[in-house]
Amino acid sequence: MAAALATQLILAVFLGFLLGHWLDGLLHTTPWLTIVGVLLGIVAGFVGLFHLSRVLSK
Repeated sequence: MAAALATQLILAVFLGFLLGHWLDGLLHTTPWLTIVGVLLGIVAGFVGLFHLSRVLSK
């Protein structure tokens, strides 16, 4: 259970970073979209953590 929760958070932040970094390269806005992507990844990760922990606790 703990591994699934950790994986959820890490993947969300990593995907947010990758998307932000890719968009920064495309739009030449370095580092702003990377920062936004990481922040959105953190939020999405915690929302996913909350949802997954509720599902696993039942």
